[in-house]
Amino acid sequence: MAVEESAIVKELNHYLLDHPDETAVMTPLFDAMLDHSRLGHCFHDGNCPVVKAGAILIDERGRALALRHEDAWGFAEDAPSAADESLSRTAVRVLEEFAGVHDVWMIPGTESPVLVDTSRAAPEDGPRTRYGFRYLIRTHSSVLLPGGTVASRARWIPLDEVGPPVLRARLKDRLAVAR
Repeated sequence: MAVEESAIVKELNHYLLDHPDETAVMTPLFDAMLDHSRLGHCFHDGNCPVVKAGAILIDERGRALALRHEDAWGFAEDAPSAADESLSRTAVRVLEEFAGVHDVWMIPGTESPVLVDTSRAAPEDGPRTRYGFRYLIRTHSSVLLPGGTVASRARWIPLDEVGPPVLRARLKDRLAVAR
């Protein structure tokens, strides 16, 4: 079951309730997904926004898991697959596929995205806008075994090193509420 456009609209609605100041930036995605949901197909000539999802994995010490990609460290993301029933499930799948991390959970009451960031889509996606849904997901630091394959491609970083600043602030806020 693939993530339906109506589910993306619903997820975006929840997000915008918490972040109404981002409505103007999110309107193109909202409108495109609403069109797709109502019409059952795309009529935007391949110029629709690109939707990605990823997890910000936080351990019991309040550190975030950064993954190595080429010459940089960051947070993995991917487009929803046909098997993903939600964007949050896409985020968990990304952790499983890219980091080999399986023992994770979401904090009840914090299931909506902590951030939806925008950027230019990757060159292979053409001149489109990318919307990255970022979810706060928890685990124990022991999911990375020292010397393991995953450990060589991942590292824990202090929350104060997570960027951009808006993401760092929102993560700290969510973690404070969850305690």
